[in-house]
Amino acid sequence: GVYVANFTIAILYFGKTYLEILASLTVLTLSSCMLTITLQQPESLMVYFETTGKEIFFTWRMRTVADTIQILYLISFGMLGQIMAIITGVFLGLAFSLAQKRPDIFRELFRKHAGDPNV
Repeated sequence: GVYVANFTIAILYFGKTYLEILASLTVLTLSSCMLTITLQQPESLMVYFETTGKEIFFTWRMRTVADTIQILYLISFGMLGQIMAIITGVFLGLAFSLAQKRPDIFRELFRKHAGDPNV
């Protein structure tokens, strides 16, 4: 839900200046990527990531980086963007909280990487 909303905000904000377009394209790309990874669809893309050694896309670190970049750009998208930046940050915080309270669920959602938090 959050990634779909971020995608929509980026489309609405798609501006006339170079930086507005760049920020919107970045949020569109990251939101699309994270949505497909969260839904594990399309399956062919997931198999491609796994077989080509790009498993970093499935890790906590990638989610943190993608969400942080989205938050920084969403803040510049006016009031709606600021609201979505806060919501995205809350969901990121909830995911980290889940990692500390229920590590079994966290391991099912994300794959292990060297920079991931210890759970």
